[in-house]
Amino acid sequence: MIFSKSPARLRWEEAHNVPRFRPVYPHEQVVRWAFRSLDRNATPKAKVLDLGCGSGRHAIFLAAEGFDVCACDISAVGLRELQIFAKQRGVAVQCHHTPGHDLSHYGEGTFDAVLCFGVMYYMTLEEAERMIGEVLRVLRPGGKVCCVTRNDGDSRLLQASLVGRCTWHINALEPGAPSNMEEDMDMLFFSREEIEQMFSSFTSLSLDRMTYIHEGFVDDDWIVSASKP
Repeated sequence: MIFSKSPARLRWEEAHNVPRFRPVYPHEQVVRWAFRSLDRNATPKAKVLDLGCGSGRHAIFLAAEGFDVCACDISAVGLRELQIFAKQRGVAVQCHHTPGHDLSHYGEGTFDAVLCFGVMYYMTLEEAERMIGEVLRVLRPGGKVCCVTRNDGDSRLLQASLVGRCTWHINALEPGAPSNMEEDMDMLFFSREEIEQMFSSFTSLSLDRMTYIHEGFVDDDWIVSASKP
């Protein structure tokens, strides 16, 4: 796939060159989801896609747990770091350089599960809707999805301007924000009703909130778990 050198893509290439944006350990919520939802003893191995994998902390974790893992990301730098990490850990991850809303490389019903952690809110609403449709397509019947995305209780909205449905422009960030990288970006934030509508084609939909507070800054996300009918 050929990518344009868009400001958004270049921002991610720059970010993945900085060690602080390349975390090593998997997030606890991903570990819980994997152990609760996925069969580590399946034959053949359960096939999992890490959509928007970044530098690969979750793809590496899933591969180390015995899953057959594919990973995709818009950042070539992130995928490079993933491959270095995978070699160090002695695991195999099949990587593809593609934005998360374009899964055309994968066939229908390819995966038993898809993870999308902290990715969807950086898309446009149109891209996010397309991504969810693509996830539905590439999952096998009964396949699981876990998606972590921002909700409307997040402090990033305090200085933001509404520019479209579910879409806000981040003008400035309050003290305590994890990083100023997100300033001057358009981001998606969802109410419960909006996220339920986004995933209405799935079954067994479960919504939990993941909230962290640092120096008064509220980092607030939905943890969406669902299955393909």
